[in-house]
Amino acid sequence: MNSFGLCVILVIYYINRVVISQVTLPGQPVKDALFLHNFVPSNNTLKDCVFRPSNDKDLCPDPDVRFVLYTNDKRQPVDQGQTDWLRQSVWDPLKENILLIHGYAGGEDTLPINVVRDAYMRNGSYNIWMVDWGALGEPPCYRASVHNMRAVARCTGEFISSLRIAGLPTEKLTCVGHSLGAHVCGLISQFVLFRMHRIVALDPARPLITNNVRLTNGAANAVHVLHTNAGHYGESGRTGHVDFCINGGRIQPYCEGADIDAQLCSHVWAVCYMAESLMPSLRRKAEPCSRRCPSAPRPGVNRVGIPVLMGQGTPLTASGSYCVHDDYPPYCPRKQGDIGDPRCCLKAPEIVQPAIESMDPQERTTSNAV
Repeated sequence: MNSFGLCVILVIYYINRVVISQVTLPGQPVKDALFLHNFVPSNNTLKDCVFRPSNDKDLCPDPDVRFVLYTNDKRQPVDQGQTDWLRQSVWDPLKENILLIHGYAGGEDTLPINVVRDAYMRNGSYNIWMVDWGALGEPPCYRASVHNMRAVARCTGEFISSLRIAGLPTEKLTCVGHSLGAHVCGLISQFVLFRMHRIVALDPARPLITNNVRLTNGAANAVHVLHTNAGHYGESGRTGHVDFCINGGRIQPYCEGADIDAQLCSHVWAVCYMAESLMPSLRRKAEPCSRRCPSAPRPGVNRVGIPVLMGQGTPLTASGSYCVHDDYPPYCPRKQGDIGDPRCCLKAPEIVQPAIESMDPQERTTSNAV
């Protein structure tokens, strides 16, 4: 077996691994690093993996690809069998629309993707359309998950096309995807008759990704990529119109030295940087830097140019590579009253507990339906 084949096997092993150490917040047990896929309970074996045909035009709607709308502090599952569903729904036509897609071993209400969902809800300016394809991406079926991305993209493309016909403006629709979900965002462009507006890719997945499913900057008018584990679980090099290399793009400093998989921890943390960007007081700017991730994290040594906001606020006209350096976990509240999400704290400093208690019930109980 060559070295590349061995690397692929090792990557799949670590992605499918669910034995992870725990830390404890006072009075609230949690797993470290955003639960690192929630200790996903699964009795599946590789024999249980489902492979959806990607070229079946009669595949959609697929019962294993569900859509849920969150807006105005309400949650509403989409009834794809009802032709006038949008008109009777809680959809707010005055708000921008976000299509939010989780990655492998995810779901509508699983970490880490619901950290981003809750941040959009807290911001209050968006309709959030969540794509739940968890039944087609369950562990230990990573290879099947990669295969199923095209089928998920087809059904999602048909869904947003139907919303467009019903009156939802797609010219400002943004697709936000984490890991495999980022590639699904890109694949959707192959199944719609309009130009995708914007894609925000949160550390798009690297293992087993080939050119026929890989996200490229041709998938939308603007493709913005946040790299937190480039070259390992995440794609390396230039992927979008704008690529952000966070702490060099590969290993996040707060993930090192902890009793966890530092690579997987770094891959997951992209969601907290995105969530942080939705809070006006926390938005951070990135400096122009080298063209590739991972790059050596050298604070203060950047290219000449104008800094740009990272995440939700990135200008649609921006292009190039930008770097951000930060030794503290993003969107982690440091003290009582700080804006943030305790789930974005790698460990459990005591200062986080007052922050939890100060959150309203909607923000504190993120695992319950709104």
